Amino acid sequence: MGNPRPIQLHLVGSLFFSLSMPVLAQPQEIVLAPEVVVTASRLDQPLTDTIAHTTVITQKDIRESQAADLPSLLRREAGFEFVQNGGIGTSSSIFMRGGDGRQTLILIDGVRVGSATLGTTSIEHVMLDQVERVEIVRGNVSALYGANAIGGVIQIFTKQGYGAPRAEARAMAGSRGTNRVSGGYSGGVDDTRFSLNVSRFQTNGFSAIDTRQAPRANPDNDGYRNESFSGQLSQRLAAGHEIGLRAYQSAGKVEFDSAFGTPTNLHTLDATLSSYALSSENQFTSSWKSRVTVAQGADKSTSFTNGARTGRFNTENMQYLWQNDFSLARGHVITAGLERQQQRVDSTTVYQVTGRKVNGAVLAYSGCLNAHQLQASIRRDQYSDFGGANTWLTGYGYEINPRWKLTAMRSNAFTAPTFNQLFFPGFGNPGLQPEKALSNELGLQYAAGTHLLRLALFHTEYRNLIQSVAVAPGVFQSLNIGQARVEGAELSYTGQFDGWDIRASLTAQDPINTATGAQLRRRGKTFGNLSVNTTLSGWRLGAETIVGSSRPDNNIVSGAPVTLGGYTVVNLTARYPLSKSTFIAARLENAFDEHYQVAHGFNTPGRGLFASLAWQQ
Repeated sequence: MGNPRPIQLHLVGSLFFSLSMPVLAQPQEIVLAPEVVVTASRLDQPLTDTIAHTTVITQKDIRESQAADLPSLLRREAGFEFVQNGGIGTSSSIFMRGGDGRQTLILIDGVRVGSATLGTTSIEHVMLDQVERVEIVRGNVSALYGANAIGGVIQIFTKQGYGAPRAEARAMAGSRGTNRVSGGYSGGVDDTRFSLNVSRFQTNGFSAIDTRQAPRANPDNDGYRNESFSGQLSQRLAAGHEIGLRAYQSAGKVEFDSAFGTPTNLHTLDATLSSYALSSENQFTSSWKSRVTVAQGADKSTSFTNGARTGRFNTENMQYLWQNDFSLARGHVITAGLERQQQRVDSTTVYQVTGRKVNGAVLAYSGCLNAHQLQASIRRDQYSDFGGANTWLTGYGYEINPRWKLTAMRSNAFTAPTFNQLFFPGFGNPGLQPEKALSNELGLQYAAGTHLLRLALFHTEYRNLIQSVAVAPGVFQSLNIGQARVEGAELSYTGQFDGWDIRASLTAQDPINTATGAQLRRRGKTFGNLSVNTTLSGWRLGAETIVGSSRPDNNIVSGAPVTLGGYTVVNLTARYPLSKSTFIAARLENAFDEHYQVAHGFNTPGRGLFASLAWQQ
């Protein structure tokens, strides 16, 4: 395992500073169409207009990273930490601004797809062949989206059709018996747009657990197979009126290890993540736009040991959304929305309650008045099992000049108790209340030409955190007793300078359990990323450095406190066009074969080389 490397962390900070200063001193006077996002306010708005710290991962970023799955892409982002119990496809956890996996909301094309039993979303099964772009909004935004949006919201947009119809195909092969094939056909004809994409990924993997730390784990390689598809069809009925259908499904089969049992045990998990949505978007008048969506999100998993089924946990969530945007005057919009969820759990575990209903209502305002930008939102969510929660958000932006802007935001948020926490036999507590958070954020933004630099200072107080507590010898129960505080700073930069495309992030935070004063488990205090891409003699070359500081954890077997060392991982990429429609590419992952762990006892990928051949019509 790697050791803490403060010098390397200092180097990343220095690189970030050195990149930023010439950009600020000599901005390139290039006028670009602003990147448009929807997640930060539920409205189309330029990325530079968002008050919350928001970043976008574009199709160009995805293509140049050559990453296979979503976690490999997200770990480059400010405020984002990712923990995985082994290789690709194994169980994962997200830490956004120090919050845990249940405190980050994941949307696929606007649809919730999480597990109601765990409260998390299995993003380890999201393959990038299906992804068009990703929007990341940090901080408390429950007042816009309801439960789970304490750390922030990650919205995944699947591929859609535009332009003349075209086909594409790609094949990849590489280390650890890894291979991938994908294909798609998309475009538009008259008033119809469509897209269909399919992919298959397979790897032999590596042993998920280090048997030197957990001798009872099976030492064999743990492989993964994934088959995914996405589809989109939309029809323009008249000016301002369109109906659309989106479908997404990812089916994964992963082998995993357990630190307990015998070294000959074979553990597998079949998982399916899906979202289906039918929507109608209508511009009824020049000042009234309406969108109605009926959707279903699902997160299903079945586990096996030595071929025998050991558990099934399926969540289905029907969702009905009606959003209305009213333009009061130029630059002033009021949004009113109603939402309903019907969650159902089907499991081999007998829960006292197997379903619940959630009714939500949101009222929001976004507006600009000269140099002043305002955002406000209030929301009410009513749950059929534990009750309701009220949330609010206020945001302010001040444009110092066309390049510099100050922002401030104050908001609260909540995370609903999961079915496991409420109703799991012998453990659940139906009397639980939501976890709550209150957050303050101050920001500074620089935007000029190709450059976008954002600094965010944040402070979040968590209360009513749900923890497992021993109430009698050998008897545990979920109780609202935890408290935590996370404060820190985030830097993010994207831009072009002297022929180089640059993307960088740096996060410094202090995630503390306020009851004990201890650093929160598996959260680092400093982490960052620097990615650069350039063109040289026809080759598109890229390099990426990801660093993380030491973090506390618990021994995989004994549970005793341990410290995980810091790490530095370098990935290299290259791409070369063979013709106008065909190119070859290669990715050298973990180029210096860094040995490290993000969860005690669990291995991470070593050096691997992957080569691709792609064709696009």
